[in-house]
Amino acid sequence: MRRFLFACALLAVSFLNAQTRYTLSGTVSEANSNETLIGVSILVPELSTGAVTNEYGFFSLTLPEGTYAVVITYLGFQDIQREVTLNSNQRIDFQMSEEAEELDEVVLTEDVERLDIRKPQMSVSALSVETIKQIPVVLGEADVIKSIILLPGVTNAGEASSGFNVRGGSVDQNLILLDEAIIFNSSHLFGFFSVFNPDAIK
Repeated sequence: MRRFLFACALLAVSFLNAQTRYTLSGTVSEANSNETLIGVSILVPELSTGAVTNEYGFFSLTLPEGTYAVVITYLGFQDIQREVTLNSNQRIDFQMSEEAEELDEVVLTEDVERLDIRKPQMSVSALSVETIKQIPVVLGEADVIKSIILLPGVTNAGEASSGFNVRGGSVDQNLILLDEAIIFNSSHLFGFFSVFNPDAIK
């Protein structure tokens, strides 16, 4: 008889526990566009449990009756923490706002080429003679034109040519000046060497 009463008590307790569990569901969307968000984490730290939104932004959590702090987190958006009291099945929709990341300022303390900036110049790249002389050379002579090819946006015109292309332009679109004089042909000896002597220019 006692065993029967004990079994009935266990069934009653389990039945009561089963009745005190409720479902928290809803959708998570973006505040500005109202688009649903996929893969948002819905966490309940007190119970160490949670859920993730599906491809429709929907989530569902079955929890025991009580009051919980629900935390919603998503990369690039501000976290949401809301206290929810579960005494019945509830549907709560959340809207998340984007979180702007501010980076620390970048302070330039020294110019690599040690050049004084007198006026703003857009899309200007400069090479000093010291830098050019440190570049590996062929036949022991530093080549100014060949070193320009190492700059971003500059490509070689060909294996058997000394010309260079700048940002998609052709060889005949380059303007080469030496002491404000136009240089029409910047190479000699079939394009193997340039006409510029690195020891005579700045």
